[in-house]
Amino acid sequence: MTAAAAVLLTLASSPAAVREAEVLAAAALVHAASRPDESLADARRALALTAEFEPTVFVKAGRKGEVVEDEFVQARQEYRRHRAGLYEAVGECLFRKGDARAASRYLGRAVTLHATPPRVARLARALVTAGRPAGALDVLHRARLAEVGPEMAAVFEETAEAAGLPSSQVEIDRMRLASLGSAVQYRDGPVTPPAGTRVSTGAPLDLASGVTVLFVSEASCRTCSQDLQALRRAVAPETRVVIVPEDPENDHALRQVMSLYRYDWPVVLGKGVMAALGMSPRSVLVVARGGWVAASVAPPFAEALPAVLKTLARKDLVETIPMPSWSRRPPDRRALTQPALLPEGLAPGEDEPQPPEFAAAVAAFRAGRAAEARRGFEALEARGDGWLLPPETRLNRGLCLAAMGRRDEARRLLLRIGDSRFQDAVDRALEAIGSPAKP
Repeated sequence: MTAAAAVLLTLASSPAAVREAEVLAAAALVHAASRPDESLADARRALALTAEFEPTVFVKAGRKGEVVEDEFVQARQEYRRHRAGLYEAVGECLFRKGDARAASRYLGRAVTLHATPPRVARLARALVTAGRPAGALDVLHRARLAEVGPEMAAVFEETAEAAGLPSSQVEIDRMRLASLGSAVQYRDGPVTPPAGTRVSTGAPLDLASGVTVLFVSEASCRTCSQDLQALRRAVAPETRVVIVPEDPENDHALRQVMSLYRYDWPVVLGKGVMAALGMSPRSVLVVARGGWVAASVAPPFAEALPAVLKTLARKDLVETIPMPSWSRRPPDRRALTQPALLPEGLAPGEDEPQPPEFAAAVAAFRAGRAAEARRGFEALEARGDGWLLPPETRLNRGLCLAAMGRRDEARRLLLRIGDSRFQDAVDRALEAIGSPAKP
């Protein structure tokens, strides 16, 4: 475990500071729209009040005010939950003042520390306003929200419109389908069969209305009986099911099984349907929302298929698909990534591109000018735009102090960092600095 967790800590507590910070942050959120300047000042004050992690404030201490390993981990979790609200307040105030890019950095840290639906919504809106709708989509997708109320549905609508997507409901479906496990794979639409494709009833294969479950039976039909039985158990009687033969010219065995067990599902006629729909033998494809969303389901179907059907039966908002703002381009599904830790252990800022001042500070550190590097990192934090947030500045400051030979001071500084996105790196740095120098 880390040095921070392994040792007994006797840090002074400051519960009054925690209470004051939370009161200030709550008030700042309430008044962010009406008094943005005053609220931002209060929110920044709240963030500064508890910048140092004091474990004994967030967990019941031992008999002598000590915090040991398990309690230390719990304390840090509670501290991160507390700090999330403070970052949220600063971010919302910055957003109300019109600085969406800076707001997204503070709100991003709030979501990293403790994600809640309101924080996810605020971050997504800030990213959209900052011209990063793909990042907002990624944030909403990773939120895995079980319920989407009217406010969150509006955020999905704003994000989908900004991203030029055909449907906001489809994006909600995509988020929910992602929580169903690896047996379910989301697919962007529109999903359309080859022109003129018909089924055994003589009707066209219609994927543009309702929900359709398509199942591909393998050519040998060795598992047809068990697959079709599993399919029947997994879907409600009123569900539209269509069978797609792997080899339409050799479907005699399939039809025999269907006749024997009295399956009256229509069978697709003609070649090329399986390939056109991107399916494989013994798989299911569920198509909904007029063909704009699809989910492939691998066997067994008992759990995953009913969950997919339940998801696609939900309706969170009223819209016309495709939306008028649809760009007619493939969706931009790039993940919202952040710069990685540097080889020296230095922490970068929240997004790219990095400012030249950061590159200069890193160059100074690498050249052995640790005091100069420290001043550079501190100046970046002082700008207040959130590119280099307080815990990352403190990590970099600690590494600079260690390089300057002030190891005890560095260790005390690192011990009090609890809200970094590089928390493991903080712990590793603490271990290295706390260890005796090698001969």
